[in-house]
Amino acid sequence: MVPSFITKANVLEAIQHISRDGIPPRRKSRNYCLAKDGYHFPPKYTIALAHKIATGRFLRSDEFEGGSESNKFLESLGFDIIECTCGNQNKTKLSTLPSDPKMKTGSASKLIRHSDERCPECKTRVREILERIYGECVREHKFQWSTRISSYSETSIFHALQKVVTTLEGYRGFGFENFARAKTLPPCDFWVPNPGFIVEFDESQHFTKPRKLSLSRYPDCQPLGFSRLRWTALCEKHNAKDNDPPYRDEQRAWYDTLRDIIPSLKGFLPTLRLYARDFAWCLLDPDSNDDRRRFLNIAFQDSAPSSQTMEKTDTQFAAEHSTLRVALVFPKVDATTSNGVPPSGAGAQEPDIPTLASFAGETVDFVLFPEGYISSVDSTRIKLLLKLASDLDAPLLVGAVERNFNLAGNSADWQILLRIGPDGSCRHLYTKHSTAEAVAFEKPDWEPNTMLPTFELGNVKVGATICHDQYLGLLPRFLASRGARVWVNPSFDNVKDIKWSSMLRLRAVENRFFALCTLHDKGGSRTHPFAFSPDGRELTGRKAGSEVAQPLSQCNESGIVYIVNLDMSMVGKPLDWSKLPCPKKSQKDRSGTPRKPLRVKLVNEQPAVLGRWGWQILEKPSCYVETDQGLVYVGLIPKERILDTTECFHILEQAKQRNCAPIIWNIWDEIPTNPARLATLVMGRAIECCAPVLISDQNKIHELVELSNRNKIPARRTAEESGEIIVDIGYAWGLDNAFKMVTRKLPKNEKRKALDCYRKLARLLS
Repeated sequence: MVPSFITKANVLEAIQHISRDGIPPRRKSRNYCLAKDGYHFPPKYTIALAHKIATGRFLRSDEFEGGSESNKFLESLGFDIIECTCGNQNKTKLSTLPSDPKMKTGSASKLIRHSDERCPECKTRVREILERIYGECVREHKFQWSTRISSYSETSIFHALQKVVTTLEGYRGFGFENFARAKTLPPCDFWVPNPGFIVEFDESQHFTKPRKLSLSRYPDCQPLGFSRLRWTALCEKHNAKDNDPPYRDEQRAWYDTLRDIIPSLKGFLPTLRLYARDFAWCLLDPDSNDDRRRFLNIAFQDSAPSSQTMEKTDTQFAAEHSTLRVALVFPKVDATTSNGVPPSGAGAQEPDIPTLASFAGETVDFVLFPEGYISSVDSTRIKLLLKLASDLDAPLLVGAVERNFNLAGNSADWQILLRIGPDGSCRHLYTKHSTAEAVAFEKPDWEPNTMLPTFELGNVKVGATICHDQYLGLLPRFLASRGARVWVNPSFDNVKDIKWSSMLRLRAVENRFFALCTLHDKGGSRTHPFAFSPDGRELTGRKAGSEVAQPLSQCNESGIVYIVNLDMSMVGKPLDWSKLPCPKKSQKDRSGTPRKPLRVKLVNEQPAVLGRWGWQILEKPSCYVETDQGLVYVGLIPKERILDTTECFHILEQAKQRNCAPIIWNIWDEIPTNPARLATLVMGRAIECCAPVLISDQNKIHELVELSNRNKIPARRTAEESGEIIVDIGYAWGLDNAFKMVTRKLPKNEKRKALDCYRKLARLLS
């Protein structure tokens, strides 16, 4: 079976790879072609490559069927499949690298120069290689950095920038207002979110007299990712001139200065600059270990930008470890909470920091702490955490509270995730998107690639959200689309087990990655850390130093470090529906009177709703129905596509357009396992969407999961002997309530903007 988590974006990227790299002889198709923009591609090979893009692992031919299965899957994503025996030769752009071995091997001392410094393929290849090395590279990324010198008057870089401005103004008499016309800095060539640095691809027009003058005014201690002496020499060699407009050289020199100096203010690594004529970059193969190392040698031939090396070892280029060992810190907290945001009272942000002894000699790949574990300015505890990371020789992911200002200009707590490294680094990874005094959607430069980054831990790509962010299913879905194989969601304190386990299990299964969550224990109602595998199973944990493992739901002793092993070979495997666990709660007859009852059943094997004028058969994929309880929008989702949170979001959007209650109906030709096992997943879907979810085949409605109260506790309902079932839409709030946690504290004029950002994710993933 083709894994349902493969997205249209994954397939489009696979098509781009095939267009560039060609098709292996044995992977050409014989009877069908995927037709895209006049070119033909092999459907089964395209899916296998899309799976590799999504998970990092190539999908073997024996793991899914070609022909009808592959064709139907691609058609469901909107692609055209045609009967064709051309063997994918019809207009397909099969490009190969030159066969001259000197173009693919050798040291940086034998550089192959390029006759065309404006070759578009060179920049494409640079981006692809950066992606292979660091996991993510964003082309033409725009930071909302001011070009005005006054914007930096209170910063440590002001005097350096002021010297550059004075020098540029004095060169030809152009005033600052001439060459700093844009309010914000134009996009950089490339942005590498992890470990966090800009890459600029400098062609000859950058090497001018104004650029030489500006470089001469940099402080001697200014960290740079290139040789200032060499760049100055290149300015003298080229002495380029661009007088359209007359101040263009000064303007370009000023923008380059900002890209060189601002990163040190923002805590980024120094900007790396590549000289376009240093090498024929387009000849490098991103999938070759040798060419990746060669790229690093050329790129860093002048200097290594900062003590934190960017170069990967051969081991990091090799296959991932089969097992990742994670430590979950489960501390006590004494103070109360509000919506998952830790208070400022005693105890909440003053936890004991574990020491090396707490890990009892265990070797771990990383350590996950709860949300709001420390204050971001608590230097005492940060020093202790830095020592712990060094002692363990492993990175720590630590939830922190950062005091700053929200959109209204008021002081507010931001919930963030810090990465504290064994090398002494402390870096901001992520900002929470929900249930906090200020949320990531408020950021003026909110953009998925920067606000939802992935990063490497133990040679595995990881993505993060915080606490209630897990309800926003498009966030972890986007992280999975960027290659995350482990997802961490640290939370604050005691949570409802059925809600957290339902949501975390759903996220693990629908995205085919591991889901991890740890939190504080406030006492009272018992809680525990959570971890689920890609097949939906709850993982086991053991106390550090102990050999006794038990399900994490039984690991409820606080003040303990629990060790969890992740078998990474499970990531991305086809889902075995029969292995999904059955729900702990059985189906129940409805007690009491439903708030807004609505009757549904199957009529002639078709879903039907009792409307105001009788039974209405739902012949379309989705439709509106007038009922005695008002207008209802019923969205039909076929088969395993219930695992696509994007489709569910679109149903909520349609319901919102006419301000009506949503119902999600998952219909199968033949249900692949015990329907109760599917209920373990749709319980999470009902919570996420604030909507009832029905599961049926063509003969029977097997499951109804709906919210039973205002606290979003899901309940499974039994059907009547007649086959009819009552759906209570009293708590079918849909998108408004599902997104309420985000907009609760936002200014009114910003609520639409936050939802628009979320919609952008849906468009990217559709």
